[in-house]
Amino acid sequence: MNLKVVYYPADEFMANSIKDLLEQNGIPAVIHSFQIPAYNGIAMMMRPNWGEILVGEPDMGKARELVDGFLAAGNNG
Repeated sequence: MNLKVVYYPADEFMANSIKDLLEQNGIPAVIHSFQIPAYNGIAMMMRPNWGEILVGEPDMGKARELVDGFLAAGNNG
């Protein structure tokens, strides 16, 4: 299965929130962290994002719609 990036979270909390949202809506999701635990934040200097959320290519449209709705709801309240 081809995995595609649906979102680049700023931190681990947002990564888990988005992953849970997708999975609650029947979309399997994978978190890929860019962090290196032993170096405590050094990876953030090389990449501006904490990591990425990946979904299967067939689920990309629905996943993007869910993520966009989630982010828009957060900005309105």
